Amino acid sequence: MSPRARWVDRRAYAYAVTAGLVLLMLAPLFRRPPVDSFPLSTYPMFSWGRRDARTTVERAVGVDARGGRRSIPPRLVGSEEVLQARATLAQSIRQGARAARALCRGIASRVAGQPGHADIVTVEIRTDTFDAIAFFDGHEAPLDSKLHATCRVRAR
Repeated sequence: MSPRARWVDRRAYAYAVTAGLVLLMLAPLFRRPPVDSFPLSTYPMFSWGRRDARTTVERAVGVDARGGRRSIPPRLVGSEEVLQARATLAQSIRQGARAARALCRGIASRVAGQPGHADIVTVEIRTDTFDAIAFFDGHEAPLDSKLHATCRVRAR
């Protein structure tokens, strides 16, 4: 067999193996009913069984002098980790008004030390319900809100 023929055979083999692997990888897409499987996932924990796109979030919100609101970053709540900060907020809310006010004061003191948040005059601990699809489409106003604590940010 000539070197050119061997090269063509190797190339054909490489194409066949690649096509086979691609088809094998795409196979879960064609199963009925759909099966969640490696390497492709349909992420059923996020896409199946949801009645609507509403989600409820415990969060700390900074309010400026004009009434504008923006979320306080997790590091000012008490952790660099988003889920840890959310757990801290949820725990203080579950523990009641006194715990929520204490956390609020702690966040306000950290906000006071941040030059990037100099416009924030109050901090709110709240539970907001959003339509997730509308939120990511630009409609960021909550559908429902519950205020748990409010505290002033002391002068810098």
